Amino acid sequence: MEQKMYWKNGFHDTPQEGAIEITKKYWQELLDGQSAGKLIVTNDEGYPILVEHEYTIDELKEMKIAEINAYDKSDAVNSFTLAGKQIWLDKDTRVGLVNSIGIEKESGRMNTTLWYNAEKYVIPVDTALQMLNRLELYALDCYNVTQSHIAAVKGLSDAGQVEAYNYKTGYPEQLNFVL
Repeated sequence: MEQKMYWKNGFHDTPQEGAIEITKKYWQELLDGQSAGKLIVTNDEGYPILVEHEYTIDELKEMKIAEINAYDKSDAVNSFTLAGKQIWLDKDTRVGLVNSIGIEKESGRMNTTLWYNAEKYVIPVDTALQMLNRLELYALDCYNVTQSHIAAVKGLSDAGQVEAYNYKTGYPEQLNFVL
């Protein structure tokens, strides 16, 4: 005899007053559907059924903005090429390098050394400062594009527009520095 489960605002393995009896097999189907992203709800007759989750416009916007922010942090945006290698320097590193290389320039040094991923790059001081300036402007332009995409998504009022919104456009071309 197949073991039974019971549904009344959730699953129970013992009878509850007002609960609906279901088979263990159907209980497993419901759990599998829930694991696949569906919702378990009670139908008009009191039985548990699976339904697709319908996101609200605010939930869709939140998910799209999370996608935009993830893209903004990805190599598709946060990278440049230096001597054929793809790298990225975060804001703190860029600011620190500008300060350090500026001090090297004031001290009369002609070259600076940049280490990235255990690789050494010897770059003329003036070239390094120009590269960092261009990189800072690139990062600022990317930030502005990302923020404009977020603002555009927040301004949408149709779920279909939110889902179809293409946030991968408008970013500047990544920089390529040849030494």
